[in-house]
Amino acid sequence: MSWTTKKHIAKIFNAFKRNKERIYKEDIEALKELDEIVNQSSKQLTKDNLIYAKLLCVFLRQNIHYYKDVKLALKQLQFQLKTPLDTQIEMLTIDLNMVDLQNQETDQQLLNKLLNSWTREQVEKSFYNSANDLLKEIENYT
Repeated sequence: MSWTTKKHIAKIFNAFKRNKERIYKEDIEALKELDEIVNQSSKQLTKDNLIYAKLLCVFLRQNIHYYKDVKLALKQLQFQLKTPLDTQIEMLTIDLNMVDLQNQETDQQLLNKLLNSWTREQVEKSFYNSANDLLKEIENYT
């Protein structure tokens, strides 16, 4: 369950607590059941998207270690997830080329790498192939 949903449910519980003289046992039981249903739904959604949940957890952990601040780590995570996939692939292309250039030892290797750098099309094709291969083997990640 999202933090926002949990907060809304807590508000309903608190509203009932303030009006104790008009609360019926059935109302309390209904709210408890509603809370349980929402919690189970949240857990099931995560289980249905297990690989996404695991990657989200890994990325959040890396952000927490890097930023040393949970709120900033979450903010950066949200920013990255809102960035369109095309933009992410473009940035991946740039990063791959930078790493390849940094790993060249001689001027000739550097020149060859510059002439044969990663293209956006190569990165995009490789990315989708890798993503599909991982998704096909999702049973290995459960």
